[in-house]
Amino acid sequence: MFKILLLFLSFCLFLFGNVDNIKILAKNIKGKGDTLVASGDVVIYSDRYVITSDKARYNKKTKIVKLYGNINVIKDSKMFAKSKYATINLSDDSSYFDPLFLDDSDTRIWIKCDKANAQGDVYYTKKAIVSSCNVYDPDWKITYTSGDYSNNTKFVTLYNALFYIKDIPVFYTPYFRFSTDKTRRSGLLRPRFGYSSDEGIYYRQPIYFAPYKSWDFEIDPQIRIKRGEGAYATLRFADSAYSTGNITFGKFKESGDYAKKYQLKNDTHYGYEINYNRSKLFSGFFGNDAQDGLLIDYKYLNDVDYLNLQKEKSYINSSLITSKINYFLRKEQDYAGLYFKYFKDTSKVSNDDTLQTLPKFQYHRFTEPILFKNLLYSIDYKFNNYYRKKGINARQNEILFPITFTFPLLNDYLNFSVSENVYMTYISYDNDFISRDSGQFISNYHKFLLSSDLTKKYSDFIHTIGLSIDYIVPSYDNKKGYFANFITLNKEKKSINFQLEEFFYKANGDLFLTHRLSQSYLFDEYDNKYGNLLNELIYKFSDKLSLTNNLTYSHKNKEISEFQTGVTYKDSLYKLSLLDTYKHGHDVGNSHLITADISTTYFSKYNYFANIDYDIKNSYTQNWGFGIIMKKKCWDYRISYKEHTTPILTSSGSNSYRRRGIYLTVNFTPIGGISYKFEKDTGQE
Repeated sequence: MFKILLLFLSFCLFLFGNVDNIKILAKNIKGKGDTLVASGDVVIYSDRYVITSDKARYNKKTKIVKLYGNINVIKDSKMFAKSKYATINLSDDSSYFDPLFLDDSDTRIWIKCDKANAQGDVYYTKKAIVSSCNVYDPDWKITYTSGDYSNNTKFVTLYNALFYIKDIPVFYTPYFRFSTDKTRRSGLLRPRFGYSSDEGIYYRQPIYFAPYKSWDFEIDPQIRIKRGEGAYATLRFADSAYSTGNITFGKFKESGDYAKKYQLKNDTHYGYEINYNRSKLFSGFFGNDAQDGLLIDYKYLNDVDYLNLQKEKSYINSSLITSKINYFLRKEQDYAGLYFKYFKDTSKVSNDDTLQTLPKFQYHRFTEPILFKNLLYSIDYKFNNYYRKKGINARQNEILFPITFTFPLLNDYLNFSVSENVYMTYISYDNDFISRDSGQFISNYHKFLLSSDLTKKYSDFIHTIGLSIDYIVPSYDNKKGYFANFITLNKEKKSINFQLEEFFYKANGDLFLTHRLSQSYLFDEYDNKYGNLLNELIYKFSDKLSLTNNLTYSHKNKEISEFQTGVTYKDSLYKLSLLDTYKHGHDVGNSHLITADISTTYFSKYNYFANIDYDIKNSYTQNWGFGIIMKKKCWDYRISYKEHTTPILTSSGSNSYRRRGIYLTVNFTPIGGISYKFEKDTGQE
């Protein structure tokens, strides 16, 4: 038995060589001097390589491995090479392949060539093909006479490159370089090409700088041959772990002929935008339970074309641009908020008479017991500064102070509360030729509330219902001074208000039906004792299909003033959204609009989509479009057709024109791609 074991161990040592941290396994291994020859299912592996071949020759002195027949090399667990003959120098990490098929699992590209040399992680190739598609029949490929690929820098450099779609040559360049790295790095981004009947050829070339992880910078110069040229720049940054922000600014100069044709108010469009979002700004100074947040969304521009010229596919349909700066701080029962809101009406030549809210301040003390647990109070204070250059300005102070006494009835099946509410406001004015008296208003009203929340479980569903009815009785009010038409007051009327809210759940707890209903009765109104009836219904037929309906009924006009119905459906193949909105009446205006969006991925790798906004009342299509998206591992494209109305600012005021266009974006992984548009302006509306 011992002799058999000794013979087996000797046989294993003969077939398994361990030389210079290189392990060699094969059916046959022979050694002579410094040379080790292995044949028959050869396997060689080290800390960086795993190699298989039919035959191998290793020199222990030069540390050179020569490989023959059916060679497969895996380097650093991600680079895969296949060849018929190869030489690898393990001392300086250089190599030679004849021929070579190289595949990088990280970047998903492969290179195929007759011969190649490598020094470290840089591969030098000649008469080669590169692609990321199927090896045997690639959708696209690039042939080139010479080039190199660095696995460290993730750059591929090609000389005399010819780009093919299938077997059709479509583009030649004497020099081409692209990155296979998925991380942020400086360089040229995807260019944008286009053509418009009025603007001519369009070209935009973004240039990207990413020197640090915390910020980057992008410059977007563009030219529209018949219209003009301009540039936009965007700085993106994260100044803390709790914030993100970006600053964009730009300018576009119109040619004289284009500005004259459309009678544009401005022949130069300029502006800037600041967006910033941060939490935990000052809350750390107020304890661990404090929360705060800052939001900045500010836009300054001389007209809407500043925004419409910034991107080639997204256009602003509204002439009113809103900027805001909001900050809030909350700690336990206290909340404070500071809000700035600025409106820019691009339909006006001047916004000096546009009313702004600069700023609004709010302090709120959340409801809490006072003296004993059933006696509750809260405080709500607001300050509004209404400002404009031309016209009357106002500063309004408001305070609402309710004290509520609550107690349960019928073993907690009912809850009853009585509250005394004091509301006061004071308004002062300036910036007006006529002297205005300050406005003062104080009121007190009683509120009686009876409510109930009930839940019952049935055999196959659960029903939760909430009912409430409140009775509001004004007891005192005093109003004196001047009140501008933009001033709002919290002036309660004698009324009864009924609310119903109910939810239906399946046995497994999934919500499938939501229903809300509210109605008020106003005692002192002569021709409108019944306020609007509001009804909301949301029904989920399944996880894929849902129906929503909102109805507003005007008792005063004896008609439905607003009716909105929406259907949404979504599964792995289809997405559908259909919304029908009808409005009628003096308060809401008259309109009837249908909005529809649909898309499908029924066909493998393809997504078809379409959308429309149709004005039924005026028999007019506001916006519509359709298109297709194709996605494969190595390339994708998006092509769409759109028609939409875009506002412009002319010398005589606001106007709009109709624009239609075809938009194409093609991306080849990982080399990048291009975007192209073809647009036609069909004239002013």
